[in-house]
Amino acid sequence: MKSYLGLIPQYERIHRRNNRISVLCITLSVCLVMAIFSMADMAMRSQKNYFIKTNGEYHVALRDVGQETAEAVSARIDVALSGWVYQGSAGSLNDMPVSFVGAAEGTMEALTEMDMTAGTYPVLPDEALLNESAMERLGLAIGDDVTVTVPAGGQKRYRITGVLGDMGSMLKADICGMALSEEGFLAIGDEEAAEGTTYRIRFRDGARIQRAIEEIKEQYGLSDSQISENTALLGLMGQSESNIMQALYLIAAILVLLVLIAGTVMISASFHTNVLERIQFYGLLRCLGASRGQVRHFVILQGLRQSARGVPMGLLAGQIATWAACLLLKSVSGDRFSEVPLFEVSIVGIMAGILVGFLIVLLASLSPAKKAAKVSPVTAINGSSQLAQNRHAANTRLFRVETGMGVFHALSGKKNLFLMTCSFAISIMLFLAFQVMVVFLDQGMPALAPWAGDLSAASAGGMDPSVIEEIEAIEGVERAFGRMEYGGLSVSSEAESGTAALVSYEEKQFGWAREELNRGDMDAVCGGTTDILVSYRDGMLWQVGDVVTLHAPLGERQVRIAGILSSANASCPAGSLGYIICSEELFTESVGAVGYAAIDIQLGGGGRPLEDGKAADSDGTVSAIRSLLPADCTLADKRLSNEESQSSYYTGAVFIYGFLIIIALITVFNIFNSMNASVAARTRQYGVMRSIGMGTGQLYRMIAAEAATYAVLGCIAGCVLGLPLNKMMFQFLIADKWGIGWQLPAPSLALIVILCFGSAALAIRRPIRKIRRLSIVDTIKLQQ
Repeated sequence: MKSYLGLIPQYERIHRRNNRISVLCITLSVCLVMAIFSMADMAMRSQKNYFIKTNGEYHVALRDVGQETAEAVSARIDVALSGWVYQGSAGSLNDMPVSFVGAAEGTMEALTEMDMTAGTYPVLPDEALLNESAMERLGLAIGDDVTVTVPAGGQKRYRITGVLGDMGSMLKADICGMALSEEGFLAIGDEEAAEGTTYRIRFRDGARIQRAIEEIKEQYGLSDSQISENTALLGLMGQSESNIMQALYLIAAILVLLVLIAGTVMISASFHTNVLERIQFYGLLRCLGASRGQVRHFVILQGLRQSARGVPMGLLAGQIATWAACLLLKSVSGDRFSEVPLFEVSIVGIMAGILVGFLIVLLASLSPAKKAAKVSPVTAINGSSQLAQNRHAANTRLFRVETGMGVFHALSGKKNLFLMTCSFAISIMLFLAFQVMVVFLDQGMPALAPWAGDLSAASAGGMDPSVIEEIEAIEGVERAFGRMEYGGLSVSSEAESGTAALVSYEEKQFGWAREELNRGDMDAVCGGTTDILVSYRDGMLWQVGDVVTLHAPLGERQVRIAGILSSANASCPAGSLGYIICSEELFTESVGAVGYAAIDIQLGGGGRPLEDGKAADSDGTVSAIRSLLPADCTLADKRLSNEESQSSYYTGAVFIYGFLIIIALITVFNIFNSMNASVAARTRQYGVMRSIGMGTGQLYRMIAAEAATYAVLGCIAGCVLGLPLNKMMFQFLIADKWGIGWQLPAPSLALIVILCFGSAALAIRRPIRKIRRLSIVDTIKLQQ
């Protein structure tokens, strides 16, 4: 052995058990960071693929620009692809509304959400693609000719060259989609086409998109209204300036910081405990001539050697956890979660894991190394495991002797107390932070609301309420419910005046609205004629109890605001003051019996055509419903758009709940490891106490008191820091958008606190049994 550092591998071979605990601690810390970063990366990839599929892979779109400007922009070095997309013109096919779109083939494939599923792309002006559901309804095939009423009012004949894939927005609007070549669209485009025509741009990888947008605006004199972002895609790329995305970026930074702190605290606690256990060994090194600097190097090198073993295992465990989450989604439905990446590696997760495993281990070992360097040779002689003498005695006035000593042990070691408290506090803070993401996910998915319909019938002339009974009698229909709607209603009050959309609810919808109620009470609204509900909006001045005057067709009417809803179920546009929800009686007395403007229909089993047999039954149900509706009604099929939203929800849910499970598991292990190590570091002291007459029961109570002190202080610190963080995140993500007031997350808080106390109680059982099995002499002589 040429150097004192050669003692490290020999020491580790002798003390394999303690080293295994340290390596396992590093492994789990790396696994925590690796899994969370990798799962977040995979979720973002999945969402990015989803938004590309539903919105198109473009970054910005220019409106009302000339060909010269478009060519100049496309020549920029940071532009990868660009092209014109024409939309806005409408016609009809067999009394079915038709929405026309035009683009070059490359632009259609790369920069739009539209997908050609069969056939060839139209080249000539009289060739077209028709969406799949329209072809099925009309019994058409590729190569057939159709006569379409074009925007100018004339008739034009097209040959179907291919099939356009159905989109949720198209089915929801109950229209046919027809894609034409650029030349074909320009031949029929009217003044409406100018509003829908955009020049879409995709920038190269690595481009600073926000700076490029500002340069384009300044160079070509474009206003803010002439350039729009693909906000969802840019947001996932970290290049959006929208308020909600900026809030998400801030929340993500806070969560990243908490995760890194959690890993650092766990590793620091393990190293600190190892130093306490090896005080006598470091004193012997000093006796043999090692300097303080050499002892510091010894401790740091020990940490790095343990990292060399723990980091690869942590990276592997984190990658397995990520793949398991992706496989779980794929096993639920391969088609629904087709955008979820499978068996892919996250460079971000790997780099974060390595950062925690080596850099943070190095930083975490500096303080224990400094503490070990302070050990004097005298410590090796007397065998003391304490680096400093205590100046105060245990408090035996408030507690029994053993309980007071347990509390005293917990409070006497300031460094150990800080690390143990942080272990509990960080776990609680992480859990409360991710709990807000669960609420955000639930609130941001209206397709999962109980009132979300699979089909929605709408009629400007109104539908007779009796049609609901006829629809519910059709096989495959679970329930149907209607709304009367009146848009542009003039409303005035002392706080503010403007227009609103008046919407009636019936019993089912009022029952579901209770879940959306932010403030107030809705009992007086159901069936009453003097109270209303209003939907929340930014800048709202209305408060519960305010009196509002409705300037309705049947005369002015004063009503009281009984409650405020976070959202409303309506199909007509909201006015400047949002939606006003009332009973059917109040609506009829104010506007008249105009019939239902919209009827939502929920099919049995969700109505989603997941299997061939179910698809046939579901389509038959839709046809039967369509036959009952008046000729002027439209029937929007929301099944595909609901399924897309549910896919997005479940993707986020698996990863967010996966984060919570990982945090809970790491919390349990961290507390187990910290408590075991803390008890093990005092084993010799416990032996001395047993030698002077302390019984096993008293020893148990003393150690339990020590553990309880850590748990109480940690939970208090976690609540003091975690609840304000939870409230701040809630305000950023939820309250400002939906007007929901923050409430104490009692169930989540109780769960994590119980988990912490339960883990602490279980953690002390093993070391106590170990001490009980040892004789008093062996306990005193025990060297870890």
